[in-house]
Amino acid sequence: MTSIKATAAPLLGRLRLLCGLGLILCLSLPVAVAGASERWIVAQAYVAEIVVALGGAERIVGLGGNTDHLKELSKVPRLPGFRQTSAEPMLALGPTHVLMTQEWIVPQTVAQLRAAGVRVELLDAEHSPAGVERRIRTIAMMLGKTDEGERLVARFRQDLAAALRDVGQPSPRPRALFMLAGGKRPLVVGGRGTNVAALLEMAGAENVARDIEGFKPMSQEVMVQAAPEFILTNKDGLTPAGEGVPIALKSPGTEATPAGRERRLIHVPDRYLGGMGIHTPEGIRLLHRQLFPRRP
Repeated sequence: MTSIKATAAPLLGRLRLLCGLGLILCLSLPVAVAGASERWIVAQAYVAEIVVALGGAERIVGLGGNTDHLKELSKVPRLPGFRQTSAEPMLALGPTHVLMTQEWIVPQTVAQLRAAGVRVELLDAEHSPAGVERRIRTIAMMLGKTDEGERLVARFRQDLAAALRDVGQPSPRPRALFMLAGGKRPLVVGGRGTNVAALLEMAGAENVARDIEGFKPMSQEVMVQAAPEFILTNKDGLTPAGEGVPIALKSPGTEATPAGRERRLIHVPDRYLGGMGIHTPEGIRLLHRQLFPRRP
């Protein structure tokens, strides 16, 4: 029995030494951060804003348009076009994840990405405060930052409530219309269910395209009958056309409306037009000041 103990003692000592060295070695090695190897492409600006606000900018390797205001992502490649009709430009960036909202998806593109082994996250595209909060929580969960996500939700609620207090309940509400124009796109207006319709209404206007679902053309007769007092447009819609008149005011029937006759064409940066997000309160204030230029 004594000989067994004598033999085991040196062995136990060597095991303790090895375990101690192993512990020191483990502690000295850098700890791998969860998700550090993930490479994200984010197709919409209002989604990218949430990722950046939650500290996930380092994961983004590709972006959609209207994201130049995100200085943290100034060197990240931009994708061609506002709607990705091919997976090739995205696959060239070697992504592990692609985040896009359901509003602008092309099923064929999504299928190509998934076939290539890319994880495609289709986010809720609802243009409402509740939709923004759901997007924040989804992205926070992906980043492993649920607490930070709840704090961002709280901050968004406060900012939106403050902006809506500034707008108040104006009466009468000016009749307004959003017109997507230029950029070799078909000219369409923003009806119910779109972010631009919600933006106009939150800024104190009456959207005269409320009988239209989504983005659709508006005939000359309907345009004249709708009689918008203001036309909100995108940056391309400001491009001069014939006789120097902006493209958005050259569509059939527009010049016969109060907005056309008085040249009441208004604009906010395109990043506020694409979808509702955490910076929407800023867009509400900018738009409200143009709809009510004489209001203190």
